[in-house]
Amino acid sequence: MARFAKKLLRLVGVFHDLETIERAKVGELTREMAELRTAQDNILKRLEHPFALDDPFLGLLSGRVGSLEQRLQRLGQERELALKRYGVAAARRRSAAELYSEAQGEEARQNERSELEALLEFQDASAAQGRCKSRGST
Repeated sequence: MARFAKKLLRLVGVFHDLETIERAKVGELTREMAELRTAQDNILKRLEHPFALDDPFLGLLSGRVGSLEQRLQRLGQERELALKRYGVAAARRRSAAELYSEAQGEEARQNERSELEALLEFQDASAAQGRCKSRGST
């Protein structure tokens, strides 16, 4: 049973690591999306005052806003998938942790049972030995 608990503990560690990786991915995607939104907002602010820009720049900037929007949409989809994977990894870790906890409890119950059985055997042996002495001395 101890070997099973050790394996479960390693499994809990693996699922914890996977959960951490997925959480980091979600954080990175969120950060990247925020940066893209900031860049897009800066471009839109510059486009509000077109008199300072030439016509070719206006075309380039508006094209850049479109490409940023497409990238934001793609990152949003990736983030949604990463959030789902994170949720699955967290659920797996919790399940493995529960299994490990149950295995530890079962192991503790088995140890307690074997200790009680050993104690009962000792008591029976002591009682039997005590009966033999009393018969021999009478």
